[in-house]
Amino acid sequence: MAFQKYQKPQYPVRQWLLEGPAKSGKSTFITQLRTPLLPIDADHRFAEVADLVPAGDVLQLSSNPADHVNPDRIAELLRENMPGSQVGTIVVDSLSPIIVPLIMMALRDNDADKNRNKVAAFKDKATAVRLLQDSVTGWGSDVAWIYHTFEGRDARAQEEVKTSLPELEIARVLRSCNMRLRFSNEGGVYKVRVVWARRGRSGVELADDTGCWKDMPERIEAAVYDGLSETEMDTIEGQAPDMFPSPAEAIRWGMDQDGVFRDEAHAQNAYDLVKDAKQPPDARRMRDLWVAEVEARRNDESTVSEAERQAVREADS
Repeated sequence: MAFQKYQKPQYPVRQWLLEGPAKSGKSTFITQLRTPLLPIDADHRFAEVADLVPAGDVLQLSSNPADHVNPDRIAELLRENMPGSQVGTIVVDSLSPIIVPLIMMALRDNDADKNRNKVAAFKDKATAVRLLQDSVTGWGSDVAWIYHTFEGRDARAQEEVKTSLPELEIARVLRSCNMRLRFSNEGGVYKVRVVWARRGRSGVELADDTGCWKDMPERIEAAVYDGLSETEMDTIEGQAPDMFPSPAEAIRWGMDQDGVFRDEAHAQNAYDLVKDAKQPPDARRMRDLWVAEVEARRNDESTVSEAERQAVREADS
């Protein structure tokens, strides 16, 4: 069979990260994604919304619930069954039951002094998460990653939004995504906000007036991408965010800049060096310093002088 002529899609493949508290509509939303759906049902709750998907448009990864939280089995089952399956969207609902046990196992082993190298204890976790990401995103299907948020209090007893995953893990998953969506339920009004789009408009917020998110994925794409030229999309992709929600996401952004950093450790060390050398008074100043450092490193330079580097070395010794 001869190769077909390439036809550019109207919108980028959906590689979306969904976040929000319980009862904010995340699981209902995924029933409106491109079918057939292949849920990786790590929360073991997909049955609650399965009837909302058209009959015959849901596939099963495995009948064994344990397979849905095991990155090795997920990768194995996808390799065996994805070719020819015509899966529209792979849904990981949710990331927490897969990743958190790996983190806790490493922490417990370290606490029990089972590991001589405390950092190396997290290697199995890191490789498992990388395997999961590569296995899920490598087929060209749409992907929806889900994790949960909840209300909590910080060390000063101030209310804050907490996440079911560490910020570092969220930032790592974002490298496989091109949009981050935040769901909310305010007085019975369900809304979705585009927190970040790699090549489109961020900050867009849409309300669901159908009760089941009908046509909402298409509405999101239109609001984020319509009217933007390729040049404008390229410009958006290259821009630094106005603020970084966390150091992990600042490092993730640095990693996204092609050719600047060799790996995550290289980016982390650079970020720490800037922070230690410049002593920024607040997150806004740190954002500006980090963006300047990444831009300098594009030209094999640095904003940190040798005298500042020496001062950091002496402070660490």
